[in-house]
Amino acid sequence: MEIRPLKRDYGISSRFIVGILLLVLIAIGGNVYVVLHTDLGAGFYSYWLSSRVLFAQGENPYGSDIFEQIIRRFPEDRYLSGFTLPLYAVIPVFLFSFIDNFEIALIIWMTILEALLVGIGMKTISAFQIDRRTFTPLKIGTVMLLSYYSVVAVLDGDIGILAVFLLMMALDAIRSQEDEFAGILLAFATIKYSLTLLPIIWIFIWCLANRRTTVITWFFMILAFLILLSVLFMTNWMAEFIRSVIYYYKYLNPLYFSRLIENWQPELGGRIGWAISGFLILMMIIEWIVNARGNVRAFEWVTALTITIGFLSGIPNIGKNLYMLWIPLAYAMDIINLRWTHNGKWISLVLVLSFLVIPWLNQQGQVLFWQNPIDVLNIIFPAVCLILLYWNRWWTIQSVIEPF
Repeated sequence: MEIRPLKRDYGISSRFIVGILLLVLIAIGGNVYVVLHTDLGAGFYSYWLSSRVLFAQGENPYGSDIFEQIIRRFPEDRYLSGFTLPLYAVIPVFLFSFIDNFEIALIIWMTILEALLVGIGMKTISAFQIDRRTFTPLKIGTVMLLSYYSVVAVLDGDIGILAVFLLMMALDAIRSQEDEFAGILLAFATIKYSLTLLPIIWIFIWCLANRRTTVITWFFMILAFLILLSVLFMTNWMAEFIRSVIYYYKYLNPLYFSRLIENWQPELGGRIGWAISGFLILMMIIEWIVNARGNVRAFEWVTALTITIGFLSGIPNIGKNLYMLWIPLAYAMDIINLRWTHNGKWISLVLVLSFLVIPWLNQQGQVLFWQNPIDVLNIIFPAVCLILLYWNRWWTIQSVIEPF
């Protein structure tokens, strides 16, 4: 029997496949070393344990006994929260619940999250149409993997990486006129609602104003399905979920913007922080209203703005989740490069190196700013993104991007 070569060239060379396999092996090897020599992965442990309790034992994953087990397993983690996600958030880790050894499950999960971080970078390029002169898939993938906040999120096993990836896929699907697929992806992106809620609200407003209601219809259809599916396993899960969220906010001291200001100024810092958050939320809502009927460029800019303000709005999602700010930062740098063809690349290089290197330097004990450098970076990173976005606002929304 004669074996003939494929008539179609899929553009995938053997070297590319070998390179990918080598990178995967290196990632797995690094993950094995980290898991065996450290005691990390508290976030994934809460998902893994909750799924095992729910599916294997039929018990309440929001119960206090589950939280106590997590505390005993990770006594030094200051930001433990237990399981405070919708019940259908256990779907992505369902198969992992059959793995009895937590370390093995964590190694596999960390490898998947690392691949998803690269996917976030690649989908950011296509969703926001970022020019290759600003970021290539290789460059943005490398940045996403090497970022301090990305590493922390992977080591914790945070499911937010999957939620952000689904959000980026949905934005890319909206650009490609695949509205049904976009609605499905947005529904699943609610597994980590603290990261995706504000962007989803803005997407709904824009879709309503531009008669793209198919996105919204499919979102609510799939969300209703996920809720009903969860009810089959636990009838009162919504009440337990709300109770766990209230407990988290009231007793576990989550990290959010006004609390960072309060750490700096204990007397008035909390009030100042909430006043700033309120002003930024009002500004974001105004941009939603003004640009609801805007073109795709306006939609992209407001999406980047919404992601940025989400970290300053009082939602407890700062810290390890700041890797998500590379999305609006990459978008802002792309506009800069289009505007200043000669000096833009140097501005972008300084920004990238600053936000890559400074967090790692702070972890070496080199206090560059206040007494708690990580706290100040939680403010500086989104503040810089906000300034860059408004610096580029007129050029972007008015489609006036001419070389300077």
